[in-house]
Formats: sequence, C-alpha cells, structure tokens
Amino acid sequence: MKVNKLEKGEQVKKYHVALLVNSGTKTAAKWVQIEKSTENTITMNAETEDRDFITDTNPTTILKKYKPSMSEPITLYKDNPDYEFFWNKFYKMSAGAAAESEILVVFMNEEPADGKYAAWRCDCVCVCDNFNPVDSILTFSINFNGTVKTGTVSVSEDGEPVFTEDTSVSETV
Repeated sequence: MKVNKLEKGEQVKKYHVALLVNSGTKTAAKWVQIEKSTENTITMNAETEDRDFITDTNPTTILKKYKPSMSEPITLYKDNPDYEFFWNKFYKMSAGAAAESEILVVFMNEEPADGKYAAWRCDCVCVCDNFNPVDSILTFSINFNGTVKTGTVSVSEDGEPVFTEDTSVSETV
C-alpha cells in the first residue's frame, strides 16, 4: 500500500485516502490498491425520513443510516493490479458471488500516536457500469454491503495493510 501522510497545516488530497479491494478471501485477504482511477469520492447515500411531529410547525428530518458507494473510472494500464482485478470482473461479466469483494478505505489524514491509520472495512459488490476503450476507461460502482467495520490499518514491512477492527465503537456506522 502506498502511504501518503498528511502533515499539519496541509490540505487533505486524493492521495491521503487509499482505496483497496480484496482479490483474495476474507480469511486470506490480498489487497489491491486502486491506483489508476481519476476519482476518489465516497458518496454516503444517506437514508432519511421526514416526520411531521404535531408540536412542530415544520417537519423534522431523521437520519436513519448511510449506504456508501463509489464510482471508480479505472484507466487501463495492462499488468497494473487494479487493471487485472477490474478487467477480469468486466470480461467475465461477474455477477452474484463473483461480483462480491471487500473494500478497505484507509484515511491517512488521521494518524494516531501508535502509527496506525483510521480505516473502514466492508463487504462490497463491484458493478461494471461501462467500458470506454476510446479513453481507456473501465468504470465500476463499488457499493458497500452490510455493516462497515471501523478500525485501524498498520502497514507491514512488505507494504501490506493489516486491518484491526475497533470493537469498542458503539455507534452504528
């Protein structure tokens, strides 16, 4: 995993949030960093409900939950790991369990004293949106599935991310 720390006074940039997909299994994760995308936007997709309480003049909006997703236009460079991961899903028209993976989002803008970065780990489904060979772009939507686990990531000596879930978090994400 490529590490880009945010220094004090520095503005958060695209390279301070690493996106990785699991090309292995849940028990033997093999993380592939998304490198050749031109987007790094996590859309939260808030689910809200409006309640018109009898004592209020105007309705109240209640935030029920989030269902994060991302649209990732991957620029295709042969033999790049993100090319290999997404091209195979496109070419095989992966559906059902074959379209499922895990997403690891590492927030390098926050570094606790122990050298670990804040992170999310979640099941996801990779949905192919389109392939544009004129511009060498393969676009996938990555939809977070189920509960987002919050925790930290440390980077091993060989550059692999190691996720540790924070089981003390009481707020549902």
